[in-house]
Amino acid sequence: MGFSINTNISAMTANLHSNLSNQGVNSSLGRLSSGSNLGTAAYDASGLGIANQLSAQVSGLGQAIQNSNDSIGMIQVADGAMQGINENMDRIRVLTLQASNGTMSADDRAAIQKEIDGLLESSDDIAKQTSYNGIKLLDGTGGEAGNGTFTTQSGADSGDTQSVSIGDAQVSSLVGAIDVTTEAGRTAAMTSIDSAMSSIGDIRSELGASQNQLMSNIRNISVTQVNVASAESQIRDVDFAAESANFSQQNIMSQIGSFAQAQANASAANVTRLFQ
Repeated sequence: MGFSINTNISAMTANLHSNLSNQGVNSSLGRLSSGSNLGTAAYDASGLGIANQLSAQVSGLGQAIQNSNDSIGMIQVADGAMQGINENMDRIRVLTLQASNGTMSADDRAAIQKEIDGLLESSDDIAKQTSYNGIKLLDGTGGEAGNGTFTTQSGADSGDTQSVSIGDAQVSSLVGAIDVTTEAGRTAAMTSIDSAMSSIGDIRSELGASQNQLMSNIRNISVTQVNVASAESQIRDVDFAAESANFSQQNIMSQIGSFAQAQANASAANVTRLFQ
């Protein structure tokens, strides 16, 4: 069997394991100091890719929640304004019935007509002036397409949308002109007013249904956001207890490797001296 003094296999082996242990110490220390298993791509390349995708989804869901809340605020503004128009129309109907009574004189009906005209003007002002973030809501021109349809990006992905259509609530579209000074005018007015109140009810029903849908969506995606964030945390965040134990083990192994390397070098030196 051959014998070589120049090649110290034991020292080389000890040096190899010592270097590996030192790398393990440095890697573990990096995780502990950053609190992340993914401080660099080298730690877990595939895990980093998955965690980044989950992080983007969490951020997207958060923005979707904000979008939905913004749309709910818009709907509430529109519905509050529609409530004012509804109250005006209800008063106009009462006044029309009053004017239809045979005890009313021409002067009485003229006074009633004046109040009705004021209520119609007030309703028209509400429809034309109600806006959210500078966007008209009740004149039928709102939304990106200018047709009263507002689309909410209610999810984290393309196509996750909800829409609400807000009809034209201007007086010309709802009820038109009202004249209670003549019998024919009063008869036509009642038909127009009832049709207008039905349209107002339809608009408010659409607003209410859309608001409930958005609120339900917020609840659902809030749960999803928490679960996705939890999944990301499982991949990205370090387990301090386990990593501390791993750091201690790697540190001990590094010290043992250094000691073994020193002993191997010392043994080789002793053997060399035997031949001197």
